[in-house]
Amino acid sequence: MSIDVNIFWTGGYDSTFRMVQLSTLQVTIQPYYLPDNRQSEQNELEAIRSITKDIVSNVKTRCIIKPLIILPTSKVEPDDEITKAYNDLRSKIVIGSQYDWLARFAKSVPGIELCIHLDDKAYDAINKYGEVKLIKETESISYFIIDNEKSSKEINLLFGNMHLPLLEFSKLSMATEYKRLGYANTMSKTWFCFSPIDNKPCGVCNP
Repeated sequence: MSIDVNIFWTGGYDSTFRMVQLSTLQVTIQPYYLPDNRQSEQNELEAIRSITKDIVSNVKTRCIIKPLIILPTSKVEPDDEITKAYNDLRSKIVIGSQYDWLARFAKSVPGIELCIHLDDKAYDAINKYGEVKLIKETESISYFIIDNEKSSKEINLLFGNMHLPLLEFSKLSMATEYKRLGYANTMSKTWFCFSPIDNKPCGVCNP
């Protein structure tokens, strides 16, 4: 029996790694892409298209990938409590503005996967103001969720509706797994530059 997995997918290194991980499992994946007027959106969508072809054509693939759902962040329902939680947390620790609208969207898709990893500032925020617990859904599918009894109100509001499958991975450990799973070439197709120049990564922006 196939398991349904919802996931935020940007075509970037981390969320693509999770797609590759899931590809060998009997799961049905529904990816979501939330554009917010970044310069890089067409590059990200092209990466998603190209990487989808890689996954679908791989002989080890067992998953089903549903068509990408695209919803502009301007269409995400407002939630004053979540936005306040984001602003309160941001006043204490550096955290990206996307976590406000990602959290608001996740209210409508509880359990959606967000690919925070060891090198992320969001990981630092969760580690400082909250705790997580491991959930093993099957032998092959596991993820972390926020422990709401041991986490601050802000962490619960921002991340409590999400599954966090990559908290134990660094960029380097992901690279090792990409190669082990036969996706070394796919790594070079991921896109994580916000400010491309002539359709090439700028080399200086934060991602």
